[in-house]
Amino acid sequence: MKLLTFDPHKNKKVLCGELIGDTLFRNVEPKHFMRVLQGYGIQEVAFQEALKRGVEKIVLKETHTEQQWEATVNTWLTHSKIADYGHGKQRFLSLKFMKTHKTPEPDHEKEIKRAQQGSLYD
Repeated sequence: MKLLTFDPHKNKKVLCGELIGDTLFRNVEPKHFMRVLQGYGIQEVAFQEALKRGVEKIVLKETHTEQQWEATVNTWLTHSKIADYGHGKQRFLSLKFMKTHKTPEPDHEKEIKRAQQGSLYD
């Protein structure tokens, strides 16, 4: 289920992420990075809606690096900071409180790379 929230700066609804099971997945771009806290944020209204829907984990995927950052909702509740920098209240969490890993490549992309390297039948 797509999670939308209103952004007062843009004066429209924006996609905050997608709820799948007990996880909120959110794509983030470099412009979303909060340098002061060394982390990323989520609209507070969307965060509260995710809580109501039983979310237990939040996974952020950097679109420019394919790096994923994840943390439990409890970690977000314990260590995040709430601020409003013109886009509505947001809850920010430093990367130091998140686990990280690269997004695994789909099998078809792995096969293409092997073929390009001449090792399709290895």
